[in-house]
Amino acid sequence: MATEFEITLHGGYDDLDIKYFRPGDSVRGNVTVIPDKDLDCKHLYIRLVWHTEGRGTRYLDKVEEMDVYQGKLQKGMPRTFDYAFTLPRDPWSHEGHYISVVWKIQAQIDLSWSKDPTGEKVFILTPRVESGNNTFA
Repeated sequence: MATEFEITLHGGYDDLDIKYFRPGDSVRGNVTVIPDKDLDCKHLYIRLVWHTEGRGTRYLDKVEEMDVYQGKLQKGMPRTFDYAFTLPRDPWSHEGHYISVVWKIQAQIDLSWSKDPTGEKVFILTPRVESGNNTFA
């Protein structure tokens, strides 16, 4: 078993279990951490990041970061932390044949001399969303 992360996204538009947001929107929610053992957390970071996938050089950009907690996390005891970020104008999410741009909320526990547990929740950043008769524009 590993440390579990439950990341919620509020706002935006839901379609097929994925959240869509427009540039300039606020993405907010909370991160619940359920440690699988007692952890001495140097920092618990919540980040707004995007990265590329596919061919060519990989790129990762940390747009914004919150340091929400330092201290002990007890095994099996859930802790919840709120976050809010304003989304930038670009780059928009993209899924292509050669390259994709992926946006996500990432939570990471900074530990001394150990692999840092990490969780993430992907969403779509786009200026226009259409689904059936619903338009999010």
